[in-house]
Amino acid sequence: MPADRAPGFRFKEGKLYVFTEDGVMILETWPVLRAIRKYEGRSWQEFTPTFRVVQPYRPRRAKISPQLELDLGPVAAKLPELSPAQQRKRAFDRFRFSLPRAIAARVEKFQSRQWALLRLFKARAETLEFAQQNPALCFALANFRCFIQASLDDAVGMSACRQRDIAGWLGFPPTEGTARILAKLKPESASVELLDPLRDALQDAGFARTLAHLPELNAGVVAIAANPELRAAVTPKLLHEVAGIPSEKYLADTATLIRDTLRMFFRVNPQRSRPQFQSLARVREMHDDVSVQYLRIEDPSLVAFRFPRPPLRGTTDIVPICTAEELVAEGREQSNCVATYAERVQSRQTFIYRVLKPERATLSIVRGPDGDWRIGELQRRANSGISDLTRHLVQSWLDEHALSA
Repeated sequence: MPADRAPGFRFKEGKLYVFTEDGVMILETWPVLRAIRKYEGRSWQEFTPTFRVVQPYRPRRAKISPQLELDLGPVAAKLPELSPAQQRKRAFDRFRFSLPRAIAARVEKFQSRQWALLRLFKARAETLEFAQQNPALCFALANFRCFIQASLDDAVGMSACRQRDIAGWLGFPPTEGTARILAKLKPESASVELLDPLRDALQDAGFARTLAHLPELNAGVVAIAANPELRAAVTPKLLHEVAGIPSEKYLADTATLIRDTLRMFFRVNPQRSRPQFQSLARVREMHDDVSVQYLRIEDPSLVAFRFPRPPLRGTTDIVPICTAEELVAEGREQSNCVATYAERVQSRQTFIYRVLKPERATLSIVRGPDGDWRIGELQRRANSGISDLTRHLVQSWLDEHALSA
């Protein structure tokens, strides 16, 4: 979806309307659960939304409007027009309250592809308990089409089977151990993007035993586990540490940090063997050391990168970086290693912006499991922290273009 103009939202008569620059989507609430969309010049088609449709309800603080004292008595001031973010929140809140309470409470913890879960819960009520027992495996079953070719009836029939059999049907190792490992993954961390590569990683019995000894799993651990290069660079001790970091439920920041550190390390030290990290502190220490060395060298491969169009146009104070040359200049000006992100920008995994006000900073945005763009990193010069005001303003800018609840 082009993101030059903010989407619009409305909930009316049991239907959620989402208006985008190139079309409209209509999501009919429980118990119908029918989703259709139409692009300009095309006919209506059914589809399965992947963006988030249910979020925990957070009441907005009411602002008391001033009153005008006239001869005719107090008259309420005109209410301000809702911003796109406020419009989105109101529409999705109404959609949430149109669902059965127990259904909404179970679905809201997942970050993406909730529509498939709603359809599974409607088809077989017992799957609601399954989602509590093993959120990740239930999520994979609901989104079975991302793993195997089958029908909803097939998935509903499998939901009555043992968890190890469900895992095997989806292509995971068909063992009790696999089911127990998946049960450790919190619903906030469950996504197709993580579960699909984890399915391959679990074929390694030795590594599966390592995961089995962790108290819990999150997006950070799975992102490391699913990447052979990262997996070879860490110890079980570091995985234990990542498993306990609350923010790693949502974004795999440690995996990104290790990947960037290794890329710079081999560019600076091409003849050395791969390091192995036992702690997050050691990763950060090496990252800081090699980034200083990396900034001193010229990387001729950067000139070959061609960046795609940024997904968000930006503002006068948040300016997209559109070329490799601009990326290198940003890294030098801000004394950071953002130049190492060239490959990720070219592959559309992340995009970089220059933040000019209220303070100078470098911003990276990454696509979350729900399909919306999120703050990846936001730091001032030399990777120093930014103010709450700057973070709030950047987040508000992203919220204006969000599609998910």
